[in-house]
Amino acid sequence: MALGSPTQRTIFAVLAARANRTVSRDELVDAIWGDGAPATALNSVYTYIARLRNSLEPDRARGTRSEVLVSDTFGYMLRVAPDGVDVQQFATALATARRLRAQNAVREAVKELEAGLALWRGSPYGGAVGPFAQAERARLLEARLLALEDGAEMMLELGRPAALAGELAALVHDHPLRERLRYVLMRCYVELGRHADAIREYHNLRGRLVEEEGIEPGSHLQQLYEKVLRGERPGARLLPQKSALSPSSSGKPPTTVAQLMRDVPGFTGRTAELGQLHQLVTASEKAGEPALLLITGGPGAGKTALATRFAHSIAHKYPDGQLHVDLHAYSDRPGHKTIDAALGHLAATMGEPARFERVDAQASYRSLLANRRLLILVDNVACAGQVRALLPGTPSCLVIVTSRNGLPGLIARDGARRIVLDGMGEEAAIELFGRIAGEPFVARHRRAVTKLVAACDGLPLALRIAATRIKVAPSPDEAIASFDDRNAVDFLQLSGDSEASLSTVIGWSYAALPLKAGQMFLALGRQNDRLLTLSRAAALSGMDASSCWRALHTLADASLVREVAPGHFRLDGLILAYAQRLAAARIPEQRQPSDRSGRLATITRIEPTTDSDRLQMTS
Repeated sequence: MALGSPTQRTIFAVLAARANRTVSRDELVDAIWGDGAPATALNSVYTYIARLRNSLEPDRARGTRSEVLVSDTFGYMLRVAPDGVDVQQFATALATARRLRAQNAVREAVKELEAGLALWRGSPYGGAVGPFAQAERARLLEARLLALEDGAEMMLELGRPAALAGELAALVHDHPLRERLRYVLMRCYVELGRHADAIREYHNLRGRLVEEEGIEPGSHLQQLYEKVLRGERPGARLLPQKSALSPSSSGKPPTTVAQLMRDVPGFTGRTAELGQLHQLVTASEKAGEPALLLITGGPGAGKTALATRFAHSIAHKYPDGQLHVDLHAYSDRPGHKTIDAALGHLAATMGEPARFERVDAQASYRSLLANRRLLILVDNVACAGQVRALLPGTPSCLVIVTSRNGLPGLIARDGARRIVLDGMGEEAAIELFGRIAGEPFVARHRRAVTKLVAACDGLPLALRIAATRIKVAPSPDEAIASFDDRNAVDFLQLSGDSEASLSTVIGWSYAALPLKAGQMFLALGRQNDRLLTLSRAAALSGMDASSCWRALHTLADASLVREVAPGHFRLDGLILAYAQRLAAARIPEQRQPSDRSGRLATITRIEPTTDSDRLQMTS
């Protein structure tokens, strides 16, 4: 099959990588153009899809439905046999080989690995362009290197060093700072009696690390070097099998990392969402794919609480530990907001801080996680790039990501499986309210509680704040009677805790918007309709159609509006009320996107609270 342009090759690559799964048109746009997508991007996708269908089925009669590249209202799906994509075959072979090795079936593992490596023919996704192809190329090349390292170790375990020396030397030449490759090559030389070559390899690596990065080789390399100098034969095991924490100097047994936050007392509802998350993990395991779950939703939807509840329920399947890193994308609270800070935090957690004080920190991180069964919760993410830096290179780990942004790039380029949180249904919302305010109170004031729950849009944070306000009021009966849904945003805050305030939580999302999207948000606050068309939004904002389309989709990605149909958007009641408050306050529209502190100051002052407090308020 001949594919024409690089863009057509990219579309085919994305669909093949997500074979038998629907890929949305927005995901294809992001995969091809990223943030620089032109206004005509969607129209171009339609054209390229039509050409691709003709290439895939040249004999298909005109006007008949395609059986290979099918489409629906959500996007496109490439139908292929389960083993019809070589990338998937390679991932399956790699996972099978590692499982066989763990069962001490090393010969069978080597055969499986060799079969997977035999699938490689040149650079992955040759001829494809754009962010997806670049990211997939880097990911697959790293996976191939890890597979080659695994294979070299297993060949040594089988006592075949002579067959390795030449290939390993070539790999070390191409990747001189990969300590695992260098370690296996040194072991190979020792097994062949070439001790001088092993010592030379160590000094070569040490010299480059000290000169280029200012660090020493890892402890396992230093120990091997010292044994070679003493003339000792290294033990049979190649690399130390680590738990999630290195042993302490006191000689105590290693401790498994268990960083998950406390589960929310009285967690209510979300049964369907929890079931869906379990199904997604099972589907990834059956397919032999790395499990990457993405939980998105608007402010106060309970993303962190759901992720934490699910992580606790499945933690037993990840005995090497459960890691948690909060990137604090939507607050001014201190945290691991940069990639380097997050990597440093995780490295220190696993007892290897020195390995990450170098340029290739991400590669060192992937090496550290290789062959471990870890659950990694990456909370409050701003962009896909933050997540990609923290993704393990092997499929043995589960990564759960929460974000207010849609992060479609993680779906298009990294195979994330996403669920979107909306407000809770009325019965579940009333049940959550009653857990705090008391079921007898709900029974006495059912009609008023139902009205309040509707005003909260079913958001768990809003429900908990409202129920707490009524619970601690001198007269709960008078408090519920005084509630006016026209002032819901003012009602939904607790004194002394700015993070227990819908204004603050929504304000973080507004503060993170780029300039045009912020102007659009204010424009939407100058009217009362929750449903708007593209043309109506353009009239309100004064933007041209292209700028209006981009601004609205930025708001949709930030979960501040929802696109309910092409060109039709809806605002939740609380979001609209907050936008109206901003518009009424006449916040200057000509603001700098980076002027975050000034914008937040117009809303409320941010005071830090504990992780436990925040989680309980957002369940």
